[in-house]
Amino acid sequence: MIRHLTLCALMLAGTGVLACEEKPAVPADAPKVERLKSDQWCWTHDLPKDKCTSCDRKLIPALKKEKDWCGEHAVAESLCVKCDPKSKERIDALRPADKPKDAK
Repeated sequence: MIRHLTLCALMLAGTGVLACEEKPAVPADAPKVERLKSDQWCWTHDLPKDKCTSCDRKLIPALKKEKDWCGEHAVAESLCVKCDPKSKERIDALRPADKPKDAK
């Protein structure tokens, strides 16, 4: 009986079930997001220019057509931090690394 329990414990340890392994925060197969260039970023509203409806209201019909519109908060759904707090991480990942000197 003890042999069977020992064998089961060794098998579970070998599969990693009993091991305390830390998993990476981002899966290895997750697509890498490239930062946008400075001229692709609306520094006034801190959003990608192609989603900044405050600067360009003409973007709204296209976002609605793509089903990427949050009518409740009047922003692109994919960037609505009120509906999805994780969208802040997506915005941060897209933001250019260096802000131009003339940006507000």
